[in-house]
Amino acid sequence: MRLFIRTEASSQIGMGHFMRCFAIAQEARAQGIEVTFLLNELGAAVSARLVQIGAKGVAIDGALGSTADFMARGAVGLMGEDWVLIDSYAASEDYISLQRKAARVAVIDDLNALEQFDCDLLINPAQAARPVEYERKTKARLLLGPDYALIRREFLEAGSAGGAAITVMFGGSDPTQLTARCAEAVHAALLDIDIRLIAGPANQHTDDLVRLAQNREHIQVFASPESVADVLAGSALVITAAGGSVGEVAAMGLPALVLVVYDNQAAALKACPFPVIDARAGLPDDLGARVKTLMDDPAARADIARKGHAVVDGLGPKRIVEALRRV
Repeated sequence: MRLFIRTEASSQIGMGHFMRCFAIAQEARAQGIEVTFLLNELGAAVSARLVQIGAKGVAIDGALGSTADFMARGAVGLMGEDWVLIDSYAASEDYISLQRKAARVAVIDDLNALEQFDCDLLINPAQAARPVEYERKTKARLLLGPDYALIRREFLEAGSAGGAAITVMFGGSDPTQLTARCAEAVHAALLDIDIRLIAGPANQHTDDLVRLAQNREHIQVFASPESVADVLAGSALVITAAGGSVGEVAAMGLPALVLVVYDNQAAALKACPFPVIDARAGLPDDLGARVKTLMDDPAARADIARKGHAVVDGLGPKRIVEALRRV
């Protein structure tokens, strides 16, 4: 059994899909399974991650379903006992079905936008995911809900002792510069609180964040930290976008304030273990005041952290790899 992961990563697309697939790859490699990523490009940040776990990477100069895509999959010599894990909004019904002719197929889905999912495993770790939403669309085994949250090992191994800082992070690329805008709003409301800004490896605005930190007291930038979990550890509050980072913070037992910034995150408005703000039309004018209210209430933050950790235990990748072995 080998695992091939077809997804995307770049400064324009972001690192979200790659990083959540990496959580599964990390567990698979720990169990001795050969892992190969099939990606639109192999940047330095991606390559470094693959080296960490001894995974392979193949760059594909073409979109899903393109000639280059099919040539790349042909070159790796897929066999019936292999798995292809697909995580891409560009994956169509026909594309997924075609992969299944060559190997077993798992799909990570968070939109439920297709009419059919012709695959063997369907993974949706969202808290709101329900079997009834897929029962007429697939015969696949369903791995739904936060028991399958895609949490990398570093978040289970880092400490979470009480701290006083606010940490702000918005993914690997943050193309709309939410990190800086949130930092400005929070700093204006809480002048004496330490604020940590995490700039992901594909962030094109890290220099701007560094300049912001130079001009504001109590703001510190962590650019492409070796361990995001180590930076998060001890945070009094984490401000982040709806998505994989929510599960990471919950698994660490930390409190968070979550912002929905894109339509594909809207499900978090109804089901999220943390307080949620709809920021699709822009950051609310009272963001700083809301953060200050939370910082002034340690008991409320402790309760938020407890509820989050009760939902996400961080063992999702292990459960998924076990399912791959059983199907």
